[in-house]
Amino acid sequence: MAALDKDTSQKEKAIRYCISNGILPYLEVVVNNVREISDIRTVITDLDVLGLEVSRRGGIQKTLFDCKTVGKMSAINRAFWAAGVMAYIGCNESYVILAKKATEAHRVSAKTLNVHLFQESDFEKYAESANINYLDRKNYSTHISSWHSYYLIFEKNDHLKSLGEYVNTRIPLEVDFAKSLRELLGIVRLNKGELNPEKDEHMSVYSSIVLSFLLVMIPITSQLADVFDVQMNQSEYEKVLRYYVWGGRDSYIQRRDLKNAVQEVSGGKKGELELPGWERFVDVSRSLLEAPVDIKDALIPCRELSLRYVSERDGYKDFQLSILLRRSNRIVQFMIAASGYLYSSAGLPKDFHDKFKQDVSLLLDLKTPNTL
Repeated sequence: MAALDKDTSQKEKAIRYCISNGILPYLEVVVNNVREISDIRTVITDLDVLGLEVSRRGGIQKTLFDCKTVGKMSAINRAFWAAGVMAYIGCNESYVILAKKATEAHRVSAKTLNVHLFQESDFEKYAESANINYLDRKNYSTHISSWHSYYLIFEKNDHLKSLGEYVNTRIPLEVDFAKSLRELLGIVRLNKGELNPEKDEHMSVYSSIVLSFLLVMIPITSQLADVFDVQMNQSEYEKVLRYYVWGGRDSYIQRRDLKNAVQEVSGGKKGELELPGWERFVDVSRSLLEAPVDIKDALIPCRELSLRYVSERDGYKDFQLSILLRRSNRIVQFMIAASGYLYSSAGLPKDFHDKFKQDVSLLLDLKTPNTL
């Protein structure tokens, strides 16, 4: 992602639209093949901006923003491209932001595909009418320079590229959230030696990991809430949770027996198949079940905190973040609980959790837009 891309301004407008409407934005999301079957890895395309909107029932709706300043393709052909990508990634709607206005007929035709064609100036008017907060740029996320600084972390560190690809590209496109949870914990554990809590850029990565964990836990918690019974004892709940995170009872038994067979050969101890830090994960999942609809409110604050670590500090943006954190007592509760589980289960230094908790606490206590 180049800082001087011609469509940078359009991407920033798409992100501002997302933030003002409570939609979690992702920038430059790479779309991979269903499976790679050659020695040379290829990708299908990249999405300029992808917005994730969480419903009260834990469903995740995707909105694609396609930003084009050069008219190499007609507006209606761009709409057909967007519709194809939407079908491939399970997207709900798309906004194509163009340098030139599309014809009325093309705009009407595109809407039948749930694609909205906007000239850039018209998109700004639409975004303002959708939410007046679109005009407010007092968020770290609404400045594209913060995103460039964030992505630079992974570009300059080869060891962190796989982690960056996962949290920035794979997580927002995933549909199997139990699988995402297992993979997220695995890739964080693999990269734990590359992360240093004394570096702000690594605290930025850590905040993105917390964000990713909470995001995948939203649909997981929503589905568990449908079967959870307050009369369940601890062992019954753990059994349900264990089966769920490993893809069902049969899948769990197969994986457990395979693990135990390996343990038997190597002289190890047999046991249940569990996520790392299982007891703590059980506690976190139970706390999330207390208010499943409130988990989504922690996503944008996590994004803001992540980009804050790689941005020039701004008292007004900090104050806006403080307002977001104070919208509900559950927001900070869930962020801290997620952080507490992640650092311990991944074997990360406890300083990550301590600094994360300290910074959230300082922001929470901010009553005026003064620089911390």
